[in-house]
Amino acid sequence: MSTITAPRHGQKKSTNVYLSTSLVEKARRLNMNLSATLDALLAQAIEEKQRQQQQEKADMQTMNAFMDKAGTVADDDFFGSL
Repeated sequence: MSTITAPRHGQKKSTNVYLSTSLVEKARRLNMNLSATLDALLAQAIEEKQRQQQQEKADMQTMNAFMDKAGTVADDDFFGSL
């Protein structure tokens, strides 16, 4: 089981977050630091989203390069007339 530690991102900002009452109660019974946990999980989610966006950009660049080289179906004499 891994422990979530809050990354140090500098200044903190107060914000309102709406969470399920039952989850908050369970976390408090386990003496969890909600702010640190949410901060760490949000940092992970941001990293994953950025990774996905970079992958999508690379995929689009690959597709564009292929289409520049091979053309599209509409460029084909046979299929372009469909």
